[in-house]
Amino acid sequence: MLNTVLYGLHVIAYLGLVVLLVFVCFRTRSKGLILISVILLTSGPFDWVFEQVGKLYMDRLTANVTSGEAEQNMNAAELLMTLSLIQHLLHSGLCLLGGFLVYREWRQGKFRQPPA
Repeated sequence: MLNTVLYGLHVIAYLGLVVLLVFVCFRTRSKGLILISVILLTSGPFDWVFEQVGKLYMDRLTANVTSGEAEQNMNAAELLMTLSLIQHLLHSGLCLLGGFLVYREWRQGKFRQPPA
């Protein structure tokens, strides 16, 4: 029961953040905010691609182990940990790039309020 409520609150907060970011993107036309919004909106397909790559290599790894051709130096735990770290690095790197673009646009005065 509590998990369902917390999960619902998480989804509502996530969607609220995405809606707010998209609104601010249209208002400011900021490349950094657009990049961050795209990363947040495409995190599902991004995770799916890494899941498929992980399944492909896990199937190859188990086939090699069962056939006795253990040529690969990586076991299943190392493979999953490596894929997880690569995924986290790409996601974090793209978010940092978006943050850097936002900072650069802010330094150029793009986010200033118009005079009243």
